[in-house]
Amino acid sequence: MNNYIYGWLKNLHINGTLPTANCELLISKQIIYAITSADIARKCQIVSGLAQFQLTHDIMGNHVVCDIEPILSQCNEQQYLNLTSMINNTNEHLIARFFKLLSFVTCSELQPFIDFILTKQSILQKFIQAPASLNHHHSYTHGLFEHSIEVAEIAFNNAKHLNHSCIECQTALVAGLFHDIGKIFVMLHQANDRYIPGPHEGYNFAILAEPLAKLGSRNRQLLELLSSLLAAKPSGYKARYAIEHIVQQADRCSSESAFIHAKFQELPDYYHFCKVGDKVLKRMS
Repeated sequence: MNNYIYGWLKNLHINGTLPTANCELLISKQIIYAITSADIARKCQIVSGLAQFQLTHDIMGNHVVCDIEPILSQCNEQQYLNLTSMINNTNEHLIARFFKLLSFVTCSELQPFIDFILTKQSILQKFIQAPASLNHHHSYTHGLFEHSIEVAEIAFNNAKHLNHSCIECQTALVAGLFHDIGKIFVMLHQANDRYIPGPHEGYNFAILAEPLAKLGSRNRQLLELLSSLLAAKPSGYKARYAIEHIVQQADRCSSESAFIHAKFQELPDYYHFCKVGDKVLKRMS
């Protein structure tokens, strides 16, 4: 079976006499040597960098790369190694998805948010390792990072699909990625690795004060939009931007799906419902 997986292409060398190429891949913190066709190697147009690979095996058990899809990120190999060292092997794909999302942010006004998260090592480490909740959705190590990536991906893709402007799509991505970053505020300031519930929407602004200030000096209208996406909503609040609904629904899709997956995780496939408190959850399998 062919599977697409994320990893780092360390080297790609086209054979001078045969229509093949040799690949050196870094996947799940392990070096994998594989072969591919010269056509695939030329098509990918890179010799090293972040990419998605479609891998299979030949009859001799050798790794064969059936496709390479480069991720045009500014990430270098050392950055990739540093971040993958903070995460377990089964979740390493989150690092590649994170860098892929960052590569979509091309608006100069939003660049301070990318620079901020990549240069603030203590914040990034907590962001990657923290759970997203105490006992609801994504309530496990790396859960906040996973949830944030899911919300950013859903919001960005839905905004594009619904023909929002480039700047609104990218702002939805940034908001989705950082909408819960305030959840690590207590961890940062009390040297505590435990998740402690609190007014995280307000804490969003405390943690992101530096890039928000830079955004305000460059584009006050964009600051207003992003602030609307990051802030807590009082009762009776009426959204002013359609993009607010997109980010809100992306958040709900990610959290509710994860919650239901967790409740059915230990149950056999033929269980189509389970009860949580006075609530009945259902699924199709």
